[in-house]
Parts: sequence; structure tokens; C-alpha cells
Amino acid sequence: MRVSALNIAHLKLATFLGLLGLVLNIYPIPLFANVQLILGNAAVVIVAILLGPWYALFTALFTATGLMLAWSSAHVYLVFLLEALWLGFARRRDFPILYASICYWLLLGLPLMGLYLWLITGMPTYHIPFTTVKQAFNGIFYTTLGELCVVALPSLWHLKDKLVNHTRRTMSAQLSYLFILITTISLLTSSLVFNHYFMDKQQVLINQNLNDTGISLGHATETYISTNTRTIASIGKFISVSGLPFEQWQLVLDSVQGLTPSFTTMFIANEDGDIVAGSPLEKLNQVKLLPQKVNVLDRDYFIQAFIHHNTFVSPVFIGRGLGKDIIIAISAPIFKEESKTAIGIVEGSLDLSYFSNIDKQNQHHETQSIILLDEKKNIVYASERLGLQPLTPFNYVTGSTEYRTRLQLMNINQEDTETPEYIYAHHKLKNGWHLYVVEPFVPLLTLAQEQYTKTIVLLLLSMVGAIIIAKAISRLTTTPLALLAQHFSQKKDGSINEEKFEHELLDNSTPKEIYSLYESLEANQQALLSHQLELEDKVAQRTMDLEIANRKLKDMAERDSLTNLYNRRYTEKQFLKIQDLCERGQDAIAVVLLDLDFFKKVNDTYGHLAGDECLRVMAEVLTSHFKRDVDLLCRYGGEEFVLILPMCNTLKVEQHLNGFREKLASVVITNPADQVTFSITVSIGAIIADAAYSSTLEVWLKQADENLYKAKEQGRNCVVCTLVTV
Repeated sequence: MRVSALNIAHLKLATFLGLLGLVLNIYPIPLFANVQLILGNAAVVIVAILLGPWYALFTALFTATGLMLAWSSAHVYLVFLLEALWLGFARRRDFPILYASICYWLLLGLPLMGLYLWLITGMPTYHIPFTTVKQAFNGIFYTTLGELCVVALPSLWHLKDKLVNHTRRTMSAQLSYLFILITTISLLTSSLVFNHYFMDKQQVLINQNLNDTGISLGHATETYISTNTRTIASIGKFISVSGLPFEQWQLVLDSVQGLTPSFTTMFIANEDGDIVAGSPLEKLNQVKLLPQKVNVLDRDYFIQAFIHHNTFVSPVFIGRGLGKDIIIAISAPIFKEESKTAIGIVEGSLDLSYFSNIDKQNQHHETQSIILLDEKKNIVYASERLGLQPLTPFNYVTGSTEYRTRLQLMNINQEDTETPEYIYAHHKLKNGWHLYVVEPFVPLLTLAQEQYTKTIVLLLLSMVGAIIIAKAISRLTTTPLALLAQHFSQKKDGSINEEKFEHELLDNSTPKEIYSLYESLEANQQALLSHQLELEDKVAQRTMDLEIANRKLKDMAERDSLTNLYNRRYTEKQFLKIQDLCERGQDAIAVVLLDLDFFKKVNDTYGHLAGDECLRVMAEVLTSHFKRDVDLLCRYGGEEFVLILPMCNTLKVEQHLNGFREKLASVVITNPADQVTFSITVSIGAIIADAAYSSTLEVWLKQADENLYKAKEQGRNCVVCTLVTV
């Protein structure tokens, strides 16, 4: 295999694109779960198209290093370096890069990724298909993006000594391929957006279902505990107040046990901790036959009820005496009639099977599981499918650094893996217990995998459809044009073909424009071409003039002439669209009012030119600090500025505003009139709320203005920010 001589200009281009790809790959765009969109590999595709396999391999070393830094996974060198060579050699053979990429991922990429994840990383098998499919999706995306960059950048068309096709393609083939590229990037981009919002909506629904289940089951649990606590307290109070003799205590227990099936056993212990009455009666008889007398003097439920005179609900523990089951004891004191002297306790052991019943009554029982913990974080009840044993501590790991999701994630059985097992919602009950409602994370991953798989299948079908459509368009347009060009071109001897053009494609199905062109060419070929060129120049010039004029008019209508920020009228109009968009997406908005401190003093001291310079500097610092495309920066009037920050991180807005305030205070301003330098500060009032807070900008600005007033009262050069909950 012969390697071509090294070209320094090509090496510089490959190095530049490689470094650019490295930077882009260090910061991949996070989507759902561990799905990340890597755009840096598009640099490898560009180099493969222009320069061939070896330069592409060189560029891939940089881009793969970026992924290695981001993912800490060595497989990137194998998969992506091999892809660079594959694409480069395919380009040398005039094989379309997009088709080559699809073949690579189907034949090599997916199997290599799957084997690596299975044999090396130890990733759970259920997660491997999702990871491999999303990587194939990503590969096709950046390949299409790279090829469109080559098509869209004219400077690359004329790169010296770049690879060229061995055979010239027909216009029909080029049109078909370009149509497929546009269809592919459009489909992949729209599917990314759709999948993002679809998965986001699914997460919201799952989160809501888990929380609703937690609230419902938590309420049922609290009701169960409180009802039976009152029952035990009522028995103790009844015996105390009524002064029933010892002989009748057994009758009371038997009566209550028959009416209250919530207790597996009940008993009464005397002041020495000995069981003197119990229900069911047959268990009491079994206790009496034991060789050693059962005493509960050391139990917490006896101490709390007898000594501290409390109605007490115990943590989960293993019973003794009337039963050896795992129980929760509820106890209450029995007092001597008309005194505060305790003479015993009454205890009931809760029937824990009740929690199994409420678990099964959950309408999402087939997918959701529950874990109920006492105040000591010991398991009271756990759904059977979880395999957790009551009375054991609940050990779990929450969160995952590799997964981007709205949901709370936890691992119970596989604490050492980064792959989440469950989505969960946590509720703390009034009695100090904890309720966890969990749902497997795998179905959500499977759903995402199905979405990406469907997209790839749809992509392949769309390619077939695009080819068919492109061929049909070619038959109607490019083929007749090619025939016309051939007919009206000069012959080898320089003469013009004087024969009448006749062909089966030139009939009533031929587009009117082509037929008119044919008639015009037939009448006066040279005159038509000259007139056409002249007309195109005029149209292009007038279009350019009109576009320039329109841009100027638009800027004059929407922007402040001094600062080039948006003006008040545009801001008030645009806010309605921003608020509506954020309300549909359930996103937060921050509205910020900024006022330059002692601006009048600047004008009075240094002159109005210095004041104008302050405003320009303020606008420049604002523009450099708030860089998101969605942020709206406005000069609202005088020295007042307004920021509208949609889809903001509510926890970081105030920090970002303080960063701006400090940056502005550090800027040295030079007076254009006398070159005297000075600095200026700003007071900031802000409000952060859900978009549903109000659809009227004045309502937001009113609260922001109040905060601005507080900032000035606090000495200026500070930020006062309010987070409003709707």
C-alpha cells in the first residue's frame, strides 16, 4: 500500500480540525441518560473527504483523545480510529461517505462496541443495546454534518491537491445524494428534538406517578398507624378509668381482638413486666407452658409506656412471648384508678401484612415497588420483587454522575455500578418513618432505545424514498436540461446545431419553465443567455440592496442606537413569546432590572459624552457576560437596563448576576472628552419564577423594581434576587 508524500498544508489543516474536534469532544452535548451528542468527530469526516485515510487517522487521534478525557474509556481509540480509516478509504474509492458510515456501524461499529461493553466494562447486558444504538445514531449524525460542512463551505471546494472523484458524477446522482444528506440531517435533528421532549415528558409523568403513589401509600400507612395507636391508647385509658379488676382484662383483650384484626397479638403486662393477659388466647396458653416465664421489662415499648407514660410505636423487631414474628409494637400505660401510678401496659403487635395489601392495591403495582422504613432506617416492609428482608438496614446509593435525567436514581443491589437500577420518590411520614416508591430504570432506557432504533430504521426508509423522489425530479428537470444543453451546444467544428430538438421527454409532462426555455433557446440562444445574465445581476443587486435596507430598518425599529441593545418596545413584544414558550415547557424565567449607580453624577462631573460611554461599556459587558442565544438584553430607558433570562438555572442566576456586577465594577472607563478614567457600579433587582407567574412583563418588572429599590437602600452595587413559587 503506497502512502502519499506528506503535504504540510494538509497536515496543518488536519491538525487544526483535530484540535477543534478535541475541544468539542471534551464537552459533548448531554441528552437523556448517558446519551451525549459528539460533534467533534465531524472534523474527522471533513478530513477523510478532503485528504483521505491517513490524514483522517491523524485527526482522529486528537478527537478520540477528547472523548477519552470526557469518558475515560479506551474503546474510543479502537472504534473511532478504525472509523476514520474506513471513511478515508471509502472516499478514495468514490464511495459516498454517508453510505460508508452506515455500513461501518452496521458491520463493525456496533459489534465492536457491544463486545467492548460486554467483555471489558462489565456493563449490564440490558444496557448494552441502548449504548450501542445511540452511538450508531451519533456516528451517522456527525458524518452527515461533516459532509454538509464540506458542501456548504466554498473555501473547501478549491483546496489545493485535495481528493477528487475518479469519475465525474451526473447531476442526477449529485442531486439525489444532496437530497439524501438534507433529508438525513433534517430527520436526525428533528428526531433528537422530538426524543428530547418525548423523554423529558416521560420523566415528568414517571416522577408524578411515583410522587402520587408515595403520597397515597404514605397517607394509608399513617392512617393505619395512627388508628391502631389510638386503639391501644383507648384500651389503656378504658382499663385505667373503669377500674376493671385483673380478672376482666382478658375479656377486654378478647373483645378488642375480635373487633380489630389489625393486631396479630395483644397482651397486658403487669408492673413487673410479666404477661398476665393475652390474645389470641391459645397463644397465651402456649406462653404459660413455656419452661421460663416471659418478661418484657427490658423492652422499649414497656419502658416508654410504663415509666415515661407515653403511647409508644416501636421500631421493627423480632417478637417474643406471644410470637416470634417480625413485629411493630404499639404500647400504652395502664394507671391505677384515679391516680398517675402505672400498674402495667397494654401492647398490640401490628399485622405487617397490611402493607403488602396496600402495595398490591397500588394501581401501578406491576411496575412500582415500595420500601417502608422505620425511624431507625430498618426495613419494615419491601415489595417481594426487590428481595429485601424486613428488619435489615436499607442500604442504597443515590444518583449517578454519568446519567443526565430529571429523575432521582438509586442502586440497591448493584451499588458499585454507575448504571442506575431504580427511579425513586421519597416521602417522610409524620411518625418519622420513610417511604420509598421505586420503579426500574430499564424500561425507560428501553423506550429511549426503541426511539433511536426507530429513527435509524426510518432514516434508511427515508433514504430509499429520497432516492426515488430524486430520480423522479431528475427525470423531470435534470435529464431534459442535459438534453437541451447537448442539443444547443456548439459542435466540434464550432457550428450550432440547426436541427429541431425532438425527444420523448419534451412533452406535456415537461415543466413549463423547461419548455419555455426550449422555445426561447430555439428562437434566439445567444440573446437569451445575455439577457438572463444581465437580469440575474440586476435581481441580485436589488435583492442585496433591499436586504440591507430591511436590516437597517429592522435594527432602527428594534434596537437602541447608542448601545445596540434591544429597545423597550421590542422587549415588551418579545416577552409574550418567551413567556408562552417557557410556560409550555414548564421552565423558569428570570427578569432583571439594572440601574447604574450615581449616573447623574457622572454626567454632571465628566459630561454627557462620558455618560454615553458608560452606557456603551455597560452594554458591552452585558453582551459578553450573558451569551446564551435565548437571553434578551434591553436598554429600557435612561440608565436602566432589563434582562430576560428564559429557561434559567434558578440556583445560579444570583451568582451569575453578581459575577456581572463585579466584572462591570472592575472595568476602567475612559472619558472621550479629556481621557480621564473612572469606574461605575450597578444595582440589580431580580425576580425568578415559573413562566406561569404572569404573562404581563409589568408584573415581573414591578417585583424586580422593588428588589432594585432594596438594593439601593442596602448601599447600591449589590444584587437583590427573589425566587417566587407559583
